[in-house]
This record gives sequence, structure tokens and C-alpha cells, in this order.
Amino acid sequence: MKSTPLAIGFVVLAIVFLVIAALYLFGVLQLFASTSSGPHEKHAILFAVLAVASLIAANFIRPKSTA
Repeated sequence: MKSTPLAIGFVVLAIVFLVIAALYLFGVLQLFASTSSGPHEKHAILFAVLAVASLIAANFIRPKSTA
């Protein structure tokens, strides 16, 4: 199933993941942080990996041009 809107959705999701990764990296986003107050590098890496996985999925799902 090749779908352009689904591919665009994966790209948008990748952008959202990258923004969340940057917020974690700079210490702005502190979800469920009770004791630590610094940046969360592991969370930033996780969201960056999710962004790359979303871009890979978008590449597989997009229709290929035949011309």
C-alpha cells in the first residue's frame, strides 16, 4: 500500500519527534522528573531514533515515481 498522505504523516511525526528530542536535550521538557533537573540525554536519543525510524517508514510508504 503506497500512500502519499501517510508518508507526509510520517514526516510530520519525525519533525515532532525531533522537536521533543531537542526539548529534552536542552532540559526544557521535564516530564515526570522528581529529583533530576538536568537534560535527559537518553530521552533525547530515544526521540531522535524514533524520528529516524519515522523517516525510514515514510521512505518505504511513499509512492515511487516511474518516469
